[in-house]
Amino acid sequence: MEFVRFATLALVFRVLPLVVLSVFASACQQSLFSEKPLPTPVASEQTYSYVNDVKPILEHKCISCHACNDAPCQLKLTSPEGLLRGATGKPVYDSERVFDAPPTRLFVDAHGESEWRKMGFHSVFNHQSSSLQDNLSDSTLYQMIALARSNPLQPDTRVSADIELGLARENVCPTPRNFANYAAQKPQQGMPLALSPLSAQEFQTLEQWIFEGGVIDEKPWWPTSAEQQQIEQWESFFNQPALRNQLVSRYLYEHLFAAHLYFEELDSRNFFELVRSSTPSGMPISVIATLRPNDDPGGTFYYRLRRVKSTLVHKTHMPYPLAENRMQRFEELFLADDWTLSRLPDYARENAINPFATFKEIPAEGRYRFMLDTAEYFVENFIRGPVCAGQIATNVIRDQFYVMFQAPQADLAVTDPAYMNTIIPHMKLVPQEEGLLLSYFDWKNRLDQMNAYNELRGQYYRKLRPLGQSLDDLWYGDGGNPNAALTVFRNYDNAMVTQGFVGANPKTLWVMDYPMLERSYYLLVVNFNVFGSLATQAETRLYFDLIRANGENNFLHFMPPQTRTPMRDSWYEGSDAQIKISTSYAVVNEDMPVQIDYKGTDPKAEFINLAAARLGPVSGFPDVLNRCVGIPCYSHGANSALRRIEAALQSLTSVPASDEGMRFVDYMPDNAFLRVSSKNGDQQFALSLIRNKAHSNVAFMFNEEKRREPGLDTLTIYHGLIGGYPNFMFEVPLEQIEEFASALHAVDSRERFEALAVRYGLMRSNPEIWTNFEWFIDHMRTTRPLEAGVYDLSRYRKIADLTSDEAD
Repeated sequence: MEFVRFATLALVFRVLPLVVLSVFASACQQSLFSEKPLPTPVASEQTYSYVNDVKPILEHKCISCHACNDAPCQLKLTSPEGLLRGATGKPVYDSERVFDAPPTRLFVDAHGESEWRKMGFHSVFNHQSSSLQDNLSDSTLYQMIALARSNPLQPDTRVSADIELGLARENVCPTPRNFANYAAQKPQQGMPLALSPLSAQEFQTLEQWIFEGGVIDEKPWWPTSAEQQQIEQWESFFNQPALRNQLVSRYLYEHLFAAHLYFEELDSRNFFELVRSSTPSGMPISVIATLRPNDDPGGTFYYRLRRVKSTLVHKTHMPYPLAENRMQRFEELFLADDWTLSRLPDYARENAINPFATFKEIPAEGRYRFMLDTAEYFVENFIRGPVCAGQIATNVIRDQFYVMFQAPQADLAVTDPAYMNTIIPHMKLVPQEEGLLLSYFDWKNRLDQMNAYNELRGQYYRKLRPLGQSLDDLWYGDGGNPNAALTVFRNYDNAMVTQGFVGANPKTLWVMDYPMLERSYYLLVVNFNVFGSLATQAETRLYFDLIRANGENNFLHFMPPQTRTPMRDSWYEGSDAQIKISTSYAVVNEDMPVQIDYKGTDPKAEFINLAAARLGPVSGFPDVLNRCVGIPCYSHGANSALRRIEAALQSLTSVPASDEGMRFVDYMPDNAFLRVSSKNGDQQFALSLIRNKAHSNVAFMFNEEKRREPGLDTLTIYHGLIGGYPNFMFEVPLEQIEEFASALHAVDSRERFEALAVRYGLMRSNPEIWTNFEWFIDHMRTTRPLEAGVYDLSRYRKIADLTSDEAD
């Protein structure tokens, strides 16, 4: 089995030396920063303001890489607190970590510079001298931007091959003491890294501000009276003393802790997060720093709403609305039924890894409908989530697939308490703490429990639903909820979700029932620890592999019985994958009938058409770019410019790369943003070009490149912007859109694609890259303001890398 290979003794010996080195390095680092730092000397007069002058530069040129867990050296520049925390050489992502690492979450695990220094972070300002003259020479932040300024990329030249980019890059985190050595070894690796440099004015502003002491003049935030009223109402709701209310609030907190909450009835443009505090409403918030939201907070605590202070970045921004009707909905779903509770469940490990046991007293229908109401938010949480990286996690899914949901009235976990009580013991997820040597035995137990659950599920459905599934068993959004149909795109080390059916009909579909939706969320969001060990993270990935198979099997039961095995086999090609199907994926009720009268020879396509017809507008607008039967097709209400764009681009989509004129797909990045502008600039359009990479199977976490089928890759074009990590940006004049499409069709070699990318694309050294980058952000802020945030450029490809596929 795959886990046996993963947990071999060889791996133990491979990582054991790292433990010794880690201890040694930690001791050295503690010694290095044990001296009490001096306060940064400050000039009596300040030329520039952090809020008005410096912050806009950081937001425009820096936080596209320095945000979230993937910020190089953990230097987060999205807030003053991150700037003052500084940097560290300790990585958040570590594929060889034997033991869990201490968490280093900003605003949670430490507060103030002194606490962060004790955790191994060093200042990026002058903390070595009391002289203003040393504020520049002793500032790593300044030295980094000065290095890039003195060794800039020449405009429109290619990035040197020795500059590694992306998540695979080994970050070097110099201090003032060793910066000269860093600069000598990496003269072209200042900030911003391998991108068009800061302008002269931007550099002068930052230089002067750092020289004068890097003063933060941000004033304390105070809510408006309307915001304060909303905060008080919601904190009162979450902190009601009755036992039922306490359990419901715990359930809501564990499902909303990662959300950016906003008051739908206000237009304040502020977002909040739900936290547990040791202080009640009306007092300053003191966050209880548990590793996970379902860990024991220890003693009395209160649910509080804390404003999100950091600049919003798209990759971590998942908005969730709060309003009067939302509170009424919570009351209706969770508290209207006459259920009782004699005692609250504790925070023991058994409860943490089995939410079905923890919250079994809350009606299952209420829990499921709560998740369905905003299903995109929950799927988005575990598909892209706030982790910001994870190729080993994302390669458990296909590059494009549709998601639908089982109707609550057709889900036995909702309608049959006896069934739910029977399966609860088998719903335990991956443990929160695990050792490398014990992982295999625990994993084997989880696998056995999953297969036992599948067998029980099959027995109950065969007995209680002997005629099989029907179209009535799908959730159609209760008459208009757009969360009923979703499309997921996976782009190597990240993924994204959108409402409706987007793109050509996919290879696979998921039908998620309540157990699958809840388990996925708890496995990959609530119980996931980005600072966890190799063993724990690998086991999480393997368990989600089983959950994915559940969703696929749920869909297969809507197919004719005779097509199920061949269809599943087409998803898991290769002898190893077939062995895994027989040993790890319990297949039950393969011969169950289905209550759908299929007419044609392609039941999957017929199913999608039938479901879309029932969904109506909920299935999304007609996808004229990717599912046009007779070119040209036009969007409803499209003006002449948009019709021209659609007609030109339709021939690029949904056709395999091996077909004539489609070789360009071989070289397309995973996700590219396209800006199309008219000559006078009065009409501008944004689209996303998404490469769907084909695989023989996604059954294993390693050696993905060996399962690639590039000849079957296709391109999806999305109206608007999707995803937080553009790998490339194209800028095409409207008058040249047909020429752009023709040039893509004419690509027959790496050289021709690279020439096209240079002509229409924005190289990292192109001075216009920042203008276009800001345009895309502003476009999102204008068209979808609640979802907008700064995009991530850390995965932006070099021209040479566009034509090379990723490897594990």
